[in-house]
Amino acid sequence: MGSDKTFFEEQIGQRVLGLGIADTYECPVCRHGQIQPMVMMDTYACSFCRHIFEANLDQQTVHVVDSVQPMGWRWQGRRWQPLYQSRSDITLTLWLVGLALVIFPAGIVALGGYVFPPLDATASINWSLVWAVGTLVAHGTMVGWLMAEHYQFPFYVMVKIRLQRLLDSLPD
Repeated sequence: MGSDKTFFEEQIGQRVLGLGIADTYECPVCRHGQIQPMVMMDTYACSFCRHIFEANLDQQTVHVVDSVQPMGWRWQGRRWQPLYQSRSDITLTLWLVGLALVIFPAGIVALGGYVFPPLDATASINWSLVWAVGTLVAHGTMVGWLMAEHYQFPFYVMVKIRLQRLLDSLPD
């Protein structure tokens, strides 16, 4: 009975703990589909988001090969751990530009409302404040979308793929 348990643990250990070319794993990009080996190739493909991954079995890593953004993950036995490349200067620049694109336009609109107040002081709504908040929300949404495209958050990728499939299924 002890040898059966050891054999079972070895089979589980090979499948779960080691990244193998014949096994399927959860997709590290969308976290919804399964990456499976492609026929006659040393790569994996996701059944949901359709990304193609290059596998390095010695280092237990996979890298996306069909994207401009260099993304990679290390297999930890039961989950993926992202590999962080040293792109801190690009990331810091991206965050600073994004913050400037949100703050400056809304600040200009708010400053215009403060410098040139409405002529009718009895108005119940301060339209310059409404425009400033609208500008802040609109620019924040655009920068948020650009950040989601840059970092490829799993939830964002999943929603984007589902929306695309929904639009494809609608009649023309």
